[in-house]
Parts: sequence; C-alpha cells; structure tokens
Amino acid sequence: MSKKYTKEKRLQILENSTVNNLLYTDTHFHYSSMIQISKKNIEEQTSEEWLEKKSIENLLNSCNFQGMDIGTNCDDLELRYRALEKYTNIHLSAGIGPWATDREESIQEQNTILRNNINKYPVSAIGEIGLDNYWHYGTVKLQEELFNTQLDLAEELDLPIIIHSRDADSQMIDILKNREIKKGGIFHCFSSNIELAKVALEKGLLISFAGTITYNKNQELRDTLAIVPLNRLLLETDSPYLPPEPYRGKHNSPSLIPLVYLKASEINKCSIELISKAVSMNFLNLLGNPKRLEK
Repeated sequence: MSKKYTKEKRLQILENSTVNNLLYTDTHFHYSSMIQISKKNIEEQTSEEWLEKKSIENLLNSCNFQGMDIGTNCDDLELRYRALEKYTNIHLSAGIGPWATDREESIQEQNTILRNNINKYPVSAIGEIGLDNYWHYGTVKLQEELFNTQLDLAEELDLPIIIHSRDADSQMIDILKNREIKKGGIFHCFSSNIELAKVALEKGLLISFAGTITYNKNQELRDTLAIVPLNRLLLETDSPYLPPEPYRGKHNSPSLIPLVYLKASEINKCSIELISKAVSMNFLNLLGNPKRLEK
C-alpha cells in the first residue's frame, strides 16, 4: 500500500537513500553538465545543497545506484566515455538532439562524426534524439530529417533509442506510427499527453518520468504516469535539470532520484520497493550490461 509522505519524511528518506538497500536507477542524466556546474561552484566558492549531500563520484560508485549518461551531440562521446568507463553500473548513450540543427555542420557531417565515435566507444542506446518545437531549433523539416536519420542508425546498429519530445506531440505520433522500433527504447522525461503515451506503449517503448511529476501543477502528467504499466515504467532525474520538489530552482543531481521514486509510488498506490524492482528490471531488460563491458 502506498503512503503519503510529509516533507520531513521525504528528506529523511533522501538522506538515508544509500543505506536502505534499495537499488535506485536513474535512466537519464548528463554527467558532463553536472561536473561543469560542480567545478563552477568550487571556483566561485558557492555551496549547493545537492553537492554537499553526496559527491557525484561517490554516488556513481554506490552499489545502490545504476543509470545512464546521455549523449546530446555528435562529438561528445569520447570525453564522456573516458570519464565514465570505470563505472561498471553506468550505461552510455550517444545521439544527436534537435538542437544540433542549429550547428554549422550538415546533418550528414554530424552523422558521420557520430558513427565514427560509436565505432570507437561502444554505447548502449542511440539518444537523446527527437523533436523540440519549444525552442524552435533549425526548422521543423530539418528536425524531422535528423530524427529519422537517427532512427535509421539505431535500426542499423540494433540498438534501442532515447526520445526527446517537447511541444511536438502530433509530429511525434505521425513519425512513430510509421516506424518499426525493433529494439524498443525510452521516451525520456515524458511531458506529453495520454494519446502520445498510448502510441509510445503500442510501439513497445518504455516511458520515463522525471522530477516534474512532483510539481503541483502537473496533475495531468501524474494521471499519465498512472496508466503506464509497471513493466513499462522508468524514472530519471535529467540532471542537472528539472530537480524535484522541494529542490526546484536548484541544480539537480542523481542523488535526488529517491524523491521521484517516492512520488511514483504514491501515484501508483504501491510501495517504493516495488517501484525500485520494476524500474531496475525494465532498465536491465532493455539494455543488459553496459556495451563497453562486452568488448
């Protein structure tokens, strides 16, 4: 049975997250961006609460944690790989997001760079890739072209995908309905309507929710999470972005993932232990072991 947690109880669970024997899976975070913020805080001698609670390195070394560091551009894989290759519980993805349509290189040139990097540094998924009409990157046509080329690459390499979609529900539905997603994938930081969630489920995708499910105004998003079967559910932080309450307005960290689990357990009217087991199983069934360990 689910519980309603007070703010004090939530923070107590967060503080004890490494000793409560639960495995927390953060399916989507951006290590390089977190490190840049961490270095900036040190240089400016600022004190960020999430950084004081638990260093990024200690968290990644924890036996209670697993997750995936996400690629965003064609040329970011090498540095991420070298920084994270020692962590056997961390997967890596690589992909070109819609923002890259603003880059000087053509889509073809960027895809060539990405492919060359993947040949050198193995990844577990292609992403994040997709559509974003909120920030108006490039043009709609260019975004769709880039997305489709990434879908083609994932199919060729026999890898799952990680989808980014913002203010593009109808476009995304049209594209997904006309594609076969052979290896499945993750619809990351879901923020769309129930119709798109149903299409994603029909196409065999897992749906991942972030700290935005804790925001008071997002009842529709919580309603959407409630219809996602446990065997198709994932959770994430999208760090260093979108921190859960009560840390909204600060920088996010995977160390805050327990708060997303707590809210998901409340929404699903089940225990946090069940959520932990379901998310871990879904994540590992999709990705297996990190590809670099299979070389």
